[in-house]
Amino acid sequence: MKKTRIMHLLIVLLSMSLIYCKASKSIETRPVVILNKGVGGNTTADLLKRLQVDVIDEKPDLVILMIGTNDMLNSRKMISYETYKSNLTRIVNTIKKNKSEVLLMGSPTVDSVYLFERHDKNLFKETPNKKIDTAIDMVKQVAIEQNVLFFNLNQSFKTKELPKHNEDLYIRNPKNSNAKDGVHPTPLGYKFIAEELYNFLSKEGLVHKYTKIICFGDSITKGSGAKGGGTVTGENYPSFLNKMINNLN
Repeated sequence: MKKTRIMHLLIVLLSMSLIYCKASKSIETRPVVILNKGVGGNTTADLLKRLQVDVIDEKPDLVILMIGTNDMLNSRKMISYETYKSNLTRIVNTIKKNKSEVLLMGSPTVDSVYLFERHDKNLFKETPNKKIDTAIDMVKQVAIEQNVLFFNLNQSFKTKELPKHNEDLYIRNPKNSNAKDGVHPTPLGYKFIAEELYNFLSKEGLVHKYTKIICFGDSITKGSGAKGGGTVTGENYPSFLNKMINNLN
């Protein structure tokens, strides 16, 4: 009788263990929906205009927001630091009010030589990368004030000493892309962004926290200059992030 009870108990415990393992595996491997909501040429003002349709209506768990390159460096769209911070704060506030979490990212470094071949140098009172640095300081301030996540992608580029004028393989230039760009990453550069972002999410224990993520921003989010811009099946950072999070080949 005693042996029968012990065997029954072992069977019950084994069954419970198998159920737990299956449930745990199901949670860990559930697919994460990632949407690429990057639009070329966008500023914070543009993001405010399409925030409802592209973000709020989608009801994401997390919004990864990287914006500022056009606000700071596009000579036809530049705005003041104060207006930039105000717009960014409004975007974050609206997303939070709709129960989504926010991760703010600092924009990458740029190659000023090629930037000035496309934009009016006379309108710049500071160097382009100095302007980006100041904008990132404001992004940090907004992250603290709004109690949201912040990842300084810009520092990742600086650590690799990018860009290296007409030498590196990460930011589009004549050598790697036959383009005097200086701002948009190459496919390798977009993959680097995704890797750095994935490492940040992993360190924070956030990789398996969300079921729906929206990458919201400008052409660097869209993936301009690479295949599949605006999708999650191309060579942009949301596409590479999608592969990493969902373990896709």
